[in-house]
Amino acid sequence: MDQLFSLMERFAPEALELVVVRYRILRQVFYQQPVGRRQISKALGFPERTVRGGIETLRARGALYTTAAGIFLTPYGKSLLQEIDQYIPFLYRTQTLAYEIKNMFRLNEVIVVPGDSYQNHLVKKDLGATAARYLQRILKPNSILAVTGGTTLAEMAAAMDEGPVVENILVVPARGGLGEDMEQQAGAIAARIAQNLGGQYRLLHIPDNLEEGTAEILRNDSHVTEIIHTIRSSHILIHGIGSALEMASRRKFTASEMKQLHDRGAVGEALRYYFDKEGKIVFEVAGFGLEKTDLAQIPEIVAVAGGSHKGEAIRAVLKGCRTTVLITDEGAALEILNNKQ
Repeated sequence: MDQLFSLMERFAPEALELVVVRYRILRQVFYQQPVGRRQISKALGFPERTVRGGIETLRARGALYTTAAGIFLTPYGKSLLQEIDQYIPFLYRTQTLAYEIKNMFRLNEVIVVPGDSYQNHLVKKDLGATAARYLQRILKPNSILAVTGGTTLAEMAAAMDEGPVVENILVVPARGGLGEDMEQQAGAIAARIAQNLGGQYRLLHIPDNLEEGTAEILRNDSHVTEIIHTIRSSHILIHGIGSALEMASRRKFTASEMKQLHDRGAVGEALRYYFDKEGKIVFEVAGFGLEKTDLAQIPEIVAVAGGSHKGEAIRAVLKGCRTTVLITDEGAALEILNNKQ
């Protein structure tokens, strides 16, 4: 595929430019519909004439339709966009970044979506949609799927289409809650994914940062013990990665704990563990759910995170935490590679 796009780049670069323009128009309409032509032109930085021509062509081919409210995507247009998405890494040449990161960390697969979610919120939606497609590709009957919370995985859950039912799927939260907005909590994400997959879900109604006495009582509760055993039996784990200080702030760390993180050089966080630049765990939050030692038994561990501001955090977690697949964006990928050690 890379060779085909390289050949087209040399032989007919104008054709590739046309594909990029039409793809970006479709994508913009998908995320902002109903939307006006001038809004699209402003958002993409394209001349209105270019946008007008692209819209007319896509409308003539049945991908878009226009009403008094604005421009909408047709079902055919949505299907077309989903088909094109799998070729976008080659079209934008982000596949080269993916190969480098894959080799650097010896991962099974790396997917890099174009753009920087730190600069453009729509890229985070692309990241979530890419993760959703990957999950639907690898899911098998009788699987247990564990997911964490956060904004990126919430986008993944939102992008899940109600496709063919995969038999006997169970979705569980990977850990206790962080106190996020409801739609960003691991339990809510697990429930939404299960609903779209036609599967079942189990919830862990326990927050992180419990007092030790309360935590000890819960550890002896048969229901809690059962659900934690199920979580640790997961076949697939999909988790986010956070910047250390940002995650500490969300967990309402004390000033003393924040100082510890700073002094110990924490840069990245995943699954309640805080990692320094070398991938060493420098801080751990007590909680319920998956432990780092459980990861060795999980066949597929997918990290989903992007944004240029998270490059250092992602690199730290990849060094210190077993991962088989990374789904990220161009902004983060460039930071990972520009600061490789």
